[in-house]
Amino acid sequence: MRRRESGSRAVVLAAGATITGGLPVFLLGALFVQIQRDVPAPQWVLGAAVASYWGAAAVMSLLAGRLVSWSGIRSATLLGLVVGALSLAGAAFLVPSWAWLLVWAGVGGVSNGISHPAANQLINLRVRRGMLATAFGIKQSAIPFSAFLAGLAVPALALTLGWHWGFGLASLFALAVGVLFWWSVPRGELSRHRRGGSHVPLTPALMKYLLLMTSVTTLSAAATGAVTAYAVITGIERGLPLAWAGILLSVGGLLSVTVRVIVGRIADRANSKFALATVATMMCVGGVGVLLMAVDTQWTFVVGMLLALGIGWGWPGLTHFVVSRVAGPATPSATGIMQIGTYVGSGAGPLAFGLLYAAVPEVALWIIVGAVQIVAGYIAVVLARTTPPPVPVA
Repeated sequence: MRRRESGSRAVVLAAGATITGGLPVFLLGALFVQIQRDVPAPQWVLGAAVASYWGAAAVMSLLAGRLVSWSGIRSATLLGLVVGALSLAGAAFLVPSWAWLLVWAGVGGVSNGISHPAANQLINLRVRRGMLATAFGIKQSAIPFSAFLAGLAVPALALTLGWHWGFGLASLFALAVGVLFWWSVPRGELSRHRRGGSHVPLTPALMKYLLLMTSVTTLSAAATGAVTAYAVITGIERGLPLAWAGILLSVGGLLSVTVRVIVGRIADRANSKFALATVATMMCVGGVGVLLMAVDTQWTFVVGMLLALGIGWGWPGLTHFVVSRVAGPATPSATGIMQIGTYVGSGAGPLAFGLLYAAVPEVALWIIVGAVQIVAGYIAVVLARTTPPPVPVA
């Protein structure tokens, strides 16, 4: 009973840390129109700020594995939460010019880069093996849930009290999660001297496996990032009202939350190869959804967008589960490497789509995005047929 309670608490804390790491970028995108009224900024600043966030997250992710191993899960998680609170509070109270938006977005990216390796190792140590995939599905559901919360901040806070309140209350949330973590995890319990705390080097075979996995996450994150960034604009061009286009995006995000938890529970009853086969299937279905979005009718756009986001964005929990099963005690470092692909793809996809938007026909762009998602699924199929490397020895 104690282990079950410990595992449930670990999932809640990991999800809270993940939400904190995601809120800076999602709030920035959701509230940018209101921010521009107080802080004059050209449209490209939003793209630059998002790039700053994902760039900082990628760099920090590369270092986070050693940070977690050196300082311990407890200290690293608390550091990530404090940095996240600093990013959100800074965006709320210290933005004298648009340049500071880039600064606070970068600080938020650091929080994100720390949170995933630390949260994954917390789950890996606290959750029993038969529930690991479900736990990672719940934890990764925190990402689309962060986007959903950011969307709610517009009508609930930005249009009534002001955009500062959105960032301010989010910073209080981050601090609350930090206090809960500090209280729930006694000092020394997850220090570097305890189980899983020492640094475990990555073997050449594991590195090769992780690089292949990283190519999958890079391509799929690029495709999904383009959908989340430009689907609303495309929906409006298809004739959907602005409100309905926004609601459709929220529904797709919530559907992704549900899918991540369900496929995680199924994967717990199977193995890593089944999980990767499921990842490949979801990516291919998502790619088909994007191709439907390219068709110039409203109903194909609606169906395609729900497939692209609800199913095509349902893979992150399973990829984290597979990496934890393959890497074992090297999970923090392995997660950091895999997340680099997610961060690079999430930043590069929308950026490339935006740069090509005026030069390439929209239909052709969506076909390219769909093809990228299907290629990611094909690589996942190849990876599923590959024999996983042996788990490193602690």
